[in-house]
Amino acid sequence: MLFIRVIEAHANVPARVTISIVTPGEVKVEAELSAPARSWSFRNAYAGALGFAERVKDFRATGPSGQNTGAKKIASGEFRSEHDATRITYTVDLSAASAAGVPHISWLTAGGGFLMFADLIPRDIESLAAEFKLPSGWMIESSLSPINGSYEVPEPEKAVFIVGNSLRKTSNTNLELVVNGTWPFKDNKAFDAAMQVMKHYTTLTGLKLPRTSLIAIAPFSLGGAKWKAETRGATVILLIDPDAHFDTWIGQLKVIFTHEMLHLWVPNSLQLDGDYDWFFEGFTLYTALRTALDLKVINFKGFLETLAGAYDVYISYPDDVSLIQASETRWTGGFNQVYVKGMLVAFLYDLKIRKESSGSATLADRYRELFGGRVTANANGNEVIIALLDAGPAMSGFGKLYVENNTKLELEQLLPTYGLTLDTSGKKSQLQVSRNLSAEQKQLLRSLGLSD
Repeated sequence: MLFIRVIEAHANVPARVTISIVTPGEVKVEAELSAPARSWSFRNAYAGALGFAERVKDFRATGPSGQNTGAKKIASGEFRSEHDATRITYTVDLSAASAAGVPHISWLTAGGGFLMFADLIPRDIESLAAEFKLPSGWMIESSLSPINGSYEVPEPEKAVFIVGNSLRKTSNTNLELVVNGTWPFKDNKAFDAAMQVMKHYTTLTGLKLPRTSLIAIAPFSLGGAKWKAETRGATVILLIDPDAHFDTWIGQLKVIFTHEMLHLWVPNSLQLDGDYDWFFEGFTLYTALRTALDLKVINFKGFLETLAGAYDVYISYPDDVSLIQASETRWTGGFNQVYVKGMLVAFLYDLKIRKESSGSATLADRYRELFGGRVTANANGNEVIIALLDAGPAMSGFGKLYVENNTKLELEQLLPTYGLTLDTSGKKSQLQVSRNLSAEQKQLLRSLGLSD
């Protein structure tokens, strides 16, 4: 059982949390509240994972003298008390996490797991300091650094802790890699791959992340999927099925890192409001693919094959809403075009800006402008990024056409301008370089990665 003692924040004093792991799989929380309260709310949905607040059990609230204040469950994850309470206790079953819910929610096994305060701590507690007491032989790691054994947690919803009995850490001042379990790759090789990606994105965005980032790798049986990942706050969570096999483990890890580590910047280092998932997922997919090409994880042929495969997926599903609308309903429906259409729109944008600027500008320049310090905090993400994409007469209207409006992508007709042909007549689409390239087209495709 995992025991957590919480003292809720009062004014600027953070809550204090004591976490003791006794029996893996269950969490017990005891909270001493600095101010009386009668209601508590736990997150019940996140990134497609639903209903996990049902794991909160045995909720009890007491007053200053220890008297029961009559707390009752009124809905999933919602508790109300008849009288003012200064103390709450409850348990959370972390053994019930499924492949459908991870890596978005907390889980714990005999060998370790992830503790995410977003679903362990009531949302009413906005800041806290946590202390941990672990079983013999267990370790704990986080992107947060402990001070005298206590972790200051100013944003509980972004806090992630990995615990386990076989954690290994590789680190420098910019990045920490924590691995739980035994894998076919060497930790230092995985760390070097992650650092290569981090350096690339620091250059691409022009922003050095203000704090040390953490990549945590752990085993989890995923029921068919080889791996799943999420980036929350300054932490990249990577779960790999113990039975997974990759031809090149470091190459596969580097491909995963190209996508997930960009989220440390976009959207996690941006203070923008609204649903702009089309950019931080779709454009990230394309930028990650470009990064894999730049880092020579893939070649230009593989780059084109991936985009052709994305187009096959795109035309296999209806494209009946705009990317902004798709972002708003990303987790509520079936297949969502945020990913593949967003990726292909980014590809088309990169081609267009390279052509219109004679190769002097690329999509990467827009990332540097985004992090250049001119974006107002808490501005509307869609408005900010569309305005950025449309900057300059040659690109004006691109965002409205392909992001705000429901404009279908007809790449067969659009790509020949850039020296590319797309053949969709076979079982798989073929994206290839045109046979007779103009000098301008050769220059553009060379800037994109085509070699002679």
